[in-house]
Amino acid sequence: MVSEGQLAWLVGAAYKTGQVKLRLITSQDLELIEWVDSGFQPYYLTKHEQGEPVRKLDLFTGKELQLWKSNLSGKLAKGTEGWESDLDPAMSYAYDNGLRFGVLHRFTGKDWVPDTPPNKEQDSHFEQLFGWVQRKDPLKYASLKEFYTYISQPVPKIPEAKLQIHEAGSEEDYYNAFLLSRIANLPLNRTYRNYSVSDWIRSMLNTYYRSHNILIPNPEELTLGDTRRQVTGALAIGPEPGTYFNMHVLDYESLYPGCIDVFNLSYETIQCAHAECRRNQVPGQPSIHVCTKRRGIYSALVGALRDLRLQLYKHEAKKTEADTNVLAASRLLKLFLVSCYGVTIRIHGLASPLLGEAITAYGRYVLQSTWDLAKKMDLSPKYSDSDSVFLDNPTEAQTRRLIQEAGSRFHLELAYDRVYAVCVLATIKAYFGILPDGEPEIKGLAIAKSNSPRFFQETFERCLIQLSAGRGSSADFETAKQQLPDIIAEAIRRLRSRSVSLADLEYRVELREEPAEKLMSKRLAQPYQAAWLLDKQGKRPNRGDTIGFVKVAPYRLAGRQFTVKPTSQATPQEIDVDDYSHSLYASLSQVFDPMNVKLKMNPISLSDFV
Repeated sequence: MVSEGQLAWLVGAAYKTGQVKLRLITSQDLELIEWVDSGFQPYYLTKHEQGEPVRKLDLFTGKELQLWKSNLSGKLAKGTEGWESDLDPAMSYAYDNGLRFGVLHRFTGKDWVPDTPPNKEQDSHFEQLFGWVQRKDPLKYASLKEFYTYISQPVPKIPEAKLQIHEAGSEEDYYNAFLLSRIANLPLNRTYRNYSVSDWIRSMLNTYYRSHNILIPNPEELTLGDTRRQVTGALAIGPEPGTYFNMHVLDYESLYPGCIDVFNLSYETIQCAHAECRRNQVPGQPSIHVCTKRRGIYSALVGALRDLRLQLYKHEAKKTEADTNVLAASRLLKLFLVSCYGVTIRIHGLASPLLGEAITAYGRYVLQSTWDLAKKMDLSPKYSDSDSVFLDNPTEAQTRRLIQEAGSRFHLELAYDRVYAVCVLATIKAYFGILPDGEPEIKGLAIAKSNSPRFFQETFERCLIQLSAGRGSSADFETAKQQLPDIIAEAIRRLRSRSVSLADLEYRVELREEPAEKLMSKRLAQPYQAAWLLDKQGKRPNRGDTIGFVKVAPYRLAGRQFTVKPTSQATPQEIDVDDYSHSLYASLSQVFDPMNVKLKMNPISLSDFV
């Protein structure tokens, strides 16, 4: 028996045979309460006059609709027009009754309601951070206030079994589950170590729609008649290959979520019916326009989460002794925000290709405008990709001025990402930089990828150590480069003496296709050659398995030509030294060429440097 005023954490819900069962944990003694409501019947909404009449707001027009709530005993028959038939009944009950998972609730005679008593200290902190939003953006302010209120509640220490969690995890996993449960409004057993971000976003939206009496749109309605499965991607400018000193890298904080927020990109604001809004065309996409008359729900919710991360959690995370839960929350919200664009392209029930196209278009517009602004300010940008821009040897004052100008123009946060003492740009998404403390950072280079032989990676690391010693000036760097031939010559000597272990020469590649089908082909790619040889040993590799192999001198077997062997079947004497030497030169050339260190592709000679 539940008493009036009982406080308990709502952690789960389930529907079975005509009743909803809520799982709650009492606040004082952490005892389980299974509270049952037998009066809930799953339903769907229809225009046909059957069942209980209800009025709902249309998401796209804002107008009131006359609909009927009809009992749902299973899936809708094909051809039946209806809405909200695919909702989990337990979640539908939670949405209708204003319940919030992971949050403390109070029993009020016959219902459970979220218990959010005022907290003057928290309210004061919130107003300091976000009070200015209320006048400018009341919808986002309300969402910020609601999220902040829920996530500010303490996280109780409840045994995992009572949460219906059956796998061990860390304290961070536990904390993240509560944070996600409160933001997305999902039971704890659906947020604990479960990174189905589309489920988070879908439930967050459904919670808002139901609480504001908005009809949840069908997947077909969200597409606005556009069924494309791909949209134009991010912008990349350059790079200008070469070696640069004092390279400042600036990065837009959460660019796509920022564009969603600032430019009001939401399901109902794309292609709105207002004639005057048609002039508000998306840059580079004149066939798409955005509403200027009302605030978009998705844009406000995403904007609220973005502000919470940047103004609350990320700010706190930068402190020297930041709380581990604050660090976890910052990372979790970043994952949430990173996914808010992708779901608009790929996820059934959230996909809206025109919305996705608008998001990337505004991202390209902001980045191109920032590049143009940097050039106008004589800052010499050398590379830009997705959300970042690389500036060649600016002063601190020049960089700060660009950050201020971009922030003022776009209302987005352009910030220092890092400064490289030396940066070598190769191709798009492929470069390396050396930080002022000598630590190297490698991005996208073939030689540093996980499937590259460890011997190649270690040879490149030795090169980076040598180059790091010359990071002080261009003259020091030129001196450091002169030592690279000795490093490569030593690597080739070790190859030719066959003193490199097979494990260090191993390539590791995932089988993307079903081996049984590929092995019937006359010609096999090297990973499938290794799979064929393993299959002959009875090891039966499957799609998704990672195959380890080494390159050997060509040979024939069973009428087939082979150039590799599984590492377990090979010997050092079989290694194709010339092939490895050539591959090492080719991999290094990607980064040596921009440094004007030329390698002749001749695996016989050890002094082929120009």
